[in-house]
Amino acid sequence: MTTRPSPDRSGLRVRPATSSDIEALSRLLVQLYAFELPGMLRGDAAAQTEIARRLITATPLGGRSVVVRDGAVVATGSLATRAEPRPSTPPGALLALPSVMGTSDALKSFIGVVRGVLTIAAPPAADEAQIHSVVVDDQARGLGAGSRIMQHLEREAAASGKRRVVLQVVASNTGARAFYGALGYEEAGPAHGRLRSAVAFPSVLMHKDIEPRTNI
Repeated sequence: MTTRPSPDRSGLRVRPATSSDIEALSRLLVQLYAFELPGMLRGDAAAQTEIARRLITATPLGGRSVVVRDGAVVATGSLATRAEPRPSTPPGALLALPSVMGTSDALKSFIGVVRGVLTIAAPPAADEAQIHSVVVDDQARGLGAGSRIMQHLEREAAASGKRRVVLQVVASNTGARAFYGALGYEEAGPAHGRLRSAVAFPSVLMHKDIEPRTNI
């Protein structure tokens, strides 16, 4: 059951993402890739943002929430379950790569996207919820938006009766690993075996036990 949007003392408000957020989500997605999957998308900022927009437009917004401050989207994050898994990469967005960024950058980006797809961990267990695609705008860091979206997604997971939340973070992103650790997440080891990690972006799994609240 979805909890109601609510503000806090910092002026941050969390609500479900809507189609009116697509442009903001596109910019945030480019930032996410830069941190989590460095080098995955090539080309200039406009080309990367356009590919991100096509990816978001072609996939459902269900499960995605945004943090808003003074009317602007400053962070986003998504929740997936086994029944409602995270959406797969739409082929149409990949086919658009050459026309958006040119042949050379498109080929490099295609290889990067394949690596990104291989990086995605397996769907969560039946009693788990998976948090993914969490990013805070570069210009809004330090305001508490990251903690706010994580708390919201954890409450969503608890409201749906889940007992654990899991997430995945690229191994080289030490800042994100420390951030999640400070929120009570424990590392559970590599997301993939050695062979797959040699092709995909090496990443680690993290988890946190929560108390289900199906009566919300």
